[in-house]
Amino acid sequence: MLFSGNTGRQRSGSSSKVNVIRCVQAHGPINRSAIAQEVRLSVPAVMSITDELLKKGMLVTAGKTGTGVGKHPELYDVCGDHFRMIGVDIGRTTERTVITGLDGGLLASCAAPTEMVDDPERFVEQVCERILATVKKARIDEGTIVGVCAAMPGLIEQGTGRVVFSPNFGWQDVPMQEWMNQLLPYQVIVENANRAQAFWEVRPGQNNEKLTVFCAGLGYGIGAALIQNGQVYYGSSGTSGEFGHITVCARNGRRCSCGNTGCLESVASGAAIAEQGQELVRAGVAPGLAALCGGDVTRIDAQMVFDAAKAGDADAARLMEDAAEYTGVALAISINMLDPDEIYLCGGLIKDNPAFLQRIKDYTRQRQMRFAGRHVVIQAGSKDEWHVARGATLMILENGRKFDALSFLY
Repeated sequence: MLFSGNTGRQRSGSSSKVNVIRCVQAHGPINRSAIAQEVRLSVPAVMSITDELLKKGMLVTAGKTGTGVGKHPELYDVCGDHFRMIGVDIGRTTERTVITGLDGGLLASCAAPTEMVDDPERFVEQVCERILATVKKARIDEGTIVGVCAAMPGLIEQGTGRVVFSPNFGWQDVPMQEWMNQLLPYQVIVENANRAQAFWEVRPGQNNEKLTVFCAGLGYGIGAALIQNGQVYYGSSGTSGEFGHITVCARNGRRCSCGNTGCLESVASGAAIAEQGQELVRAGVAPGLAALCGGDVTRIDAQMVFDAAKAGDADAARLMEDAAEYTGVALAISINMLDPDEIYLCGGLIKDNPAFLQRIKDYTRQRQMRFAGRHVVIQAGSKDEWHVARGATLMILENGRKFDALSFLY
């Protein structure tokens, strides 16, 4: 079973049926009495809900509990075959598509370089072509596909899925969700990639007992999402989580792709680290980095800068130390304001760089207010390269009202 652990209280804003499904995802196989206790419903109410979910194909019976004489309760589990979800992680360098069952099992996946971002309409067409190719590869009944959630970096308008502004892509006012719904035979929603990432970190059975989880993505760009009691915090205009655009260099800051100066993303993102590494080599310093790139500065990316620092290049090491400090400053600000239970740091900059993660933790502790965030735990998030796409599939159930196949849940 993919999901395990304690779901805790019901998620506010969710229907009782959705809460029952999440409980079974987390605890299954599980009996009705235990479900009722977990989701705080009466046993008759749970009996009615589970009967309906069985008929709809979302649950299956999984034997009975206990041994010996007497009547033993029926156990229930989620059905991984009847409802399929498609998740797309649209990163600035790589696009990943997955198909999962309701049980979270991975049925098919596809990865390809991110291309043609200067032509948003053609780019969206290509995304849809890859989705259809992945479905074909999976050889599944298309009638079981609930829908698609595409996870995109940037400010995404709630409801319409319009990309209001994506600094990393250079997009503004792109009706991505509308275009995808026109091109695909499945219903589509577009969400922010950091929220999808956070959903994977707080999937059923992982951290639902925590009221506040802050998840930061440190990769080509930098963003974050806040989840409280299992619910995404969107903010009044749906733009919460722009962690990468906290100002950390108020004076003489580098120009950010958002148009501001001194943003965290402009000095500590993968793109910024690569750019600064290139500048070092052009200036005739960072000999270790220059050797790694073979004199071709266009080959320098953030990982190459990390590698040069590990190999003893002092200039590359200072660059990484600065990035860690700036990230720690931004995290300290977030802790002082939000006081979360847990912080997950995810993305390519964290994946294979434990020393960088530790330096971020060190700087965060130095910078956060004394006694503030005393209980927060900072840790690396999932290192699975598919976790954003898989988190996007989880957001389909969270947004079930928008999908015809799930409308009976509400």
